[in-house]
Amino acid sequence: MINLSEERRKGEPTVMIRIKELPKEVIIKIAAGEVVAGPNSVVKELLENSLDAGADEITIEIVDGGKAIIRVEDNGCGMTAEEMKLSIMPHTTSKISTIEDLYSLQSFGFRGEALASISRVSKMKMISKTQEEEIGTQLEIFGGEIVDEKKVNAKTGTIIEVEDLFYNIPARRKFLKSESVEGRYVTEIIEKFALSNSVNLVYLRDKREIYHFTKDLDLVTKCLKIYPELKSKDLIEIFYEDTSIIISGIISNPKVARSNRTAQTFFVNKRYIKAASLFSILEKGYGEMLEKGKHPYSVIFIDLPPDTIDVNIHPQKLEVKFKEEQKIVMLLKNVIRESLLKKTKFTIEFVSTRSDNEEKQQQEEKISNINPIQDLYVKSANTESFDDQVFKESSVSFDPRSEGRRFDPNELRINKFKEHNVHEINKNMYFDFDRIKNEFKKDETFFDLDLNNLIRILGTVANRYIIVETKESILIVDFHAAHERYIFEELKKQISEKGSLSTNLLITPYKINLDEIRKSIIIENKDYLEKLGIIIEEKSYEVYVKGLPTGIDYNDIETVIWNIADELRVIDFEGAEKIFDKNLATIACRSAVKTGDNPVGLEKLLTEILENKLLTCPHGRPIMMHLSFKELDKYFERT
Repeated sequence: MINLSEERRKGEPTVMIRIKELPKEVIIKIAAGEVVAGPNSVVKELLENSLDAGADEITIEIVDGGKAIIRVEDNGCGMTAEEMKLSIMPHTTSKISTIEDLYSLQSFGFRGEALASISRVSKMKMISKTQEEEIGTQLEIFGGEIVDEKKVNAKTGTIIEVEDLFYNIPARRKFLKSESVEGRYVTEIIEKFALSNSVNLVYLRDKREIYHFTKDLDLVTKCLKIYPELKSKDLIEIFYEDTSIIISGIISNPKVARSNRTAQTFFVNKRYIKAASLFSILEKGYGEMLEKGKHPYSVIFIDLPPDTIDVNIHPQKLEVKFKEEQKIVMLLKNVIRESLLKKTKFTIEFVSTRSDNEEKQQQEEKISNINPIQDLYVKSANTESFDDQVFKESSVSFDPRSEGRRFDPNELRINKFKEHNVHEINKNMYFDFDRIKNEFKKDETFFDLDLNNLIRILGTVANRYIIVETKESILIVDFHAAHERYIFEELKKQISEKGSLSTNLLITPYKINLDEIRKSIIIENKDYLEKLGIIIEEKSYEVYVKGLPTGIDYNDIETVIWNIADELRVIDFEGAEKIFDKNLATIACRSAVKTGDNPVGLEKLLTEILENKLLTCPHGRPIMMHLSFKELDKYFERT
């Protein structure tokens, strides 16, 4: 291979490339390529044309992911024979007349090259009839040239069939993805149009009906159809209106979220768009309500005067430019936050339906079931000392065993503390925890411990933290995070040695509740899942799990499959290796002990974590906090 820059440095002559005019046919195909990226963009253009024609009944059918056949039929206003011939010519349209019209569009598109572009890279058939005509017209167009024209019986409206997409551009056709993946992209587009339009819409894929939306369905019902894992109680409606903008739609409860943004959809004047600023501001509206790494569901409509947005900055009209973007994002953030505050309740409730004897018996059962380390910890905690008694008399007092009774802050009694001993509790009251956390991540010297002599496990607190004493410090270990990281490393080792994870076969296959997109992803990645120890079977268009990786609880099957599908959906953006590690992390997380579980083998777990110098769980959360005795001495003014 010749390195041109190296040749130039040597002073050797290079071939001069002369500027020349491209042939008309090449120009047309380049323009077509900007509009027609694949079957999904063809479906998008044809659907927009149907809606602009006033259709309220639309049927879409694809075969082989749309690579073989795309067929869209509507009951719109139709076209005459002359209009049909004009529609496949470059820069012909019914939607604009002057340059000013570009900035006040109220239709889905203006681009005359949409049908023209599609016709030039496919074998296309058009059938159309207006209400005034008694008989319709059929055109057959190959590579942009009309090869046949005849009169046919037809209903008012238009039928367009697109066959063998990119048949005359092999270089483009070979870059199309598999039938399954291209079909999934089409399904995604169909879902967007169904959410944003009140029409009767039927979608068939390889002769099988995937969706049938009727025009009377409300937004919540459509969402439940597209995302079957949701329930109506999970969704919160939002609405704001003033003289220049309307914001409406639905968002999910903060507790209901995905691991990526694939369930977030925005429409501007009913047009589906992708805007990074809107994704970001949506989640800022949730603030701290969202768990780290989780992304809510949303279907949000922003309606503005047409002259305040520019929809012509992207060949496929997937992006828009706002005249007053800052105002819009701030309004959206406030609408989301206010809706969440109104509809989401965060309450603390102390309720017990058991008698005192039942409560005591259950506590005794809990103590008898935990390991010796915990047993020692609980016994010592139950041994009441003088200091314990003083604390009891001096602390918040309430009776949590009053049946059905809510916690009343007006009943708090604080005794024996002088006024100057009562402080407002905040996260930095005792230590600068953020600083300690950052220093902990940088400083690994505490790993240089004599594991046999200098570590003493004091016990567990809050059913999730291990307290460990060393010669120079105290370690507070999140045992779920620690166990998760330990399992993650073991899974990676198993993959390295055996090529796949071991599988436990289920006695009865488990049917997974999947939306169409996730179902398609899981089916097309059966071999990938087997490497993760998951055996699936497709039967009557349903997905069943027959085997799971060792350690996964039966109750976690659905969640694991959902998370893996969501990660695989963005594999082209994040890379195969990163996504594989994320899926291993999902399995590790679901296999690890949870808050409230009774952990065993704490010494072995800690030894593995410290010996291998593991700082975080696979998702990046810290495993432990390091509090040196010097820090404690400093706080208690002992230095």
